[in-house]
Amino acid sequence: MTEKTEKIHIELKSGESGITSFAGLWPAVELFRKAGLPRTIDSAVGAGSSRGFRDSEHILSLVLLHLSGGSAADHLPFLKEKLSFEKLGVPVPSPSALRKWLNEFHNGDEDGKRGMGKAFIPEENGYLKGLGTVLSRLFTFAVTGAPRKHITLDQDATFIETEESGANWNYKGQKSYQALNTYCPQYDLVAGTRYGDGNVPPGWKQKEELERILHNLPGEVKGVSLRSDSAGYQTDLLTWCTEGKHGRFGYIPVGISCPVGEEFKKAVRAVPEEDWKPLCRAERNGTTGGETNSLHPVQEWAEIVYVPTNLGRKKHGRDYRFLAVRERWDGRLSPQKDRQEERKTESDAKAVSSPGDQLYFTEAIRLLEEEVPGVRKLHLMDLGGRVYKTFGIVTNIEDGADGGIFGYGQGEPMDGEKIIRWQRKRSGKAEEIHHILKDELGGGHVPSKRFGANAAWWTIAVLALNLHNLMKRRLLPEEYGKSRPKSLRFLLYTMVGKIVTHGRRTVLKIWTGDRGGTLFASVMKRLELLQSMPD
Repeated sequence: MTEKTEKIHIELKSGESGITSFAGLWPAVELFRKAGLPRTIDSAVGAGSSRGFRDSEHILSLVLLHLSGGSAADHLPFLKEKLSFEKLGVPVPSPSALRKWLNEFHNGDEDGKRGMGKAFIPEENGYLKGLGTVLSRLFTFAVTGAPRKHITLDQDATFIETEESGANWNYKGQKSYQALNTYCPQYDLVAGTRYGDGNVPPGWKQKEELERILHNLPGEVKGVSLRSDSAGYQTDLLTWCTEGKHGRFGYIPVGISCPVGEEFKKAVRAVPEEDWKPLCRAERNGTTGGETNSLHPVQEWAEIVYVPTNLGRKKHGRDYRFLAVRERWDGRLSPQKDRQEERKTESDAKAVSSPGDQLYFTEAIRLLEEEVPGVRKLHLMDLGGRVYKTFGIVTNIEDGADGGIFGYGQGEPMDGEKIIRWQRKRSGKAEEIHHILKDELGGGHVPSKRFGANAAWWTIAVLALNLHNLMKRRLLPEEYGKSRPKSLRFLLYTMVGKIVTHGRRTVLKIWTGDRGGTLFASVMKRLELLQSMPD
């Protein structure tokens, strides 16, 4: 028999409640102000109308939109209604006002220079350059509060797919824009970002972008290291870093993935079997009687004798070193690949797993690369009767270098294995940053057919990510250090508060017994102790 439930009476009242469903975003507003961003924005950007919203008000509204889960200009009215921060001095513009403001960042004079078959990034107008200054200001605020003499910069590009008519086709056959991010793991912040068309090669003018980032680093930073994927394998970038051509930082240690071509493979084949060293990443052979059998290495590394024509040896100074990593291939592609392709790869792999002569292996690998998507980039090689995936790294770090600046113990000497492990730390974090910007914040949205408007939208998404990460590191307890925006949205940002006015005082009321209330109180206490950015 169904139990009777008591009828719930609903009472509708006219007027406003003063309740905000995003009270937990208030610490982000306060941190925005403590970092001195309103002053920097209003002086450096200058796109706002004298009679409309200030630049700082547009940008703060967009930062809060990204953090709250909004992803388009049309979501601003919902943000305004749910946020209810106008009484607290946080006005939210209308979608039309925001779009008009975003259009100011577009440099129309550069449109004719863009297009397929051209590697070109439009010159930023003064407003867009000002947004770059804002990112640098927040990075300086973070460094000032926790100075470090040496930092690492990870450069990595990502495509922002769109059907927008203003976008160009990338090499994957998708219409997209592209962003090159320079990320600093020590501060968990993006030090700078460059927005471009999808048809521009990912590493195009990467040295120039690095120079721009270095120019804006605060004085507390005395040294930098660079990591990149194979897009950074460029003669000018490597030479510039290795020969110490930057006036302030001089020699810049690098770890960059390099192409695995035929000459590289020839050098790998020349390595004696006994010279391959384990990377200490192991898998278990199996178990017997409840006990684990011995471990064997999955990956191995060796330094190879390889002198590409574009990077010759030098009589003086550091040489370029090439490190190869090999991994026995089990015939599988990554989990993201189509299962049909994976099954085909596995069935073909059985053929190359059995012993055979050199010609058989070479032909089998060639056929796999031609017929199975995703295999070519594994750089398969036959070595000693086995098939290996092969990867390469170029570096200018010498054995015996102080490992302290690379995240190892102070004075701990570097060697090939440590260099490989240090270089590899960039890849997983880069993908995470891209995912957060495009999927958890609104960076994956392309709001306009105007290039400059889209560049401004993306840069503000990066600013929102940086503010979120800075808040994690400086204001939240340690256990929240890995929380992504969607997690803090659930735990903190979406808590309820009530805005009331008593005489001339406006008060945001928070109840510590509510979900997130205690965390909110802890954050506000740390905020009070945080030093504001000096003018």
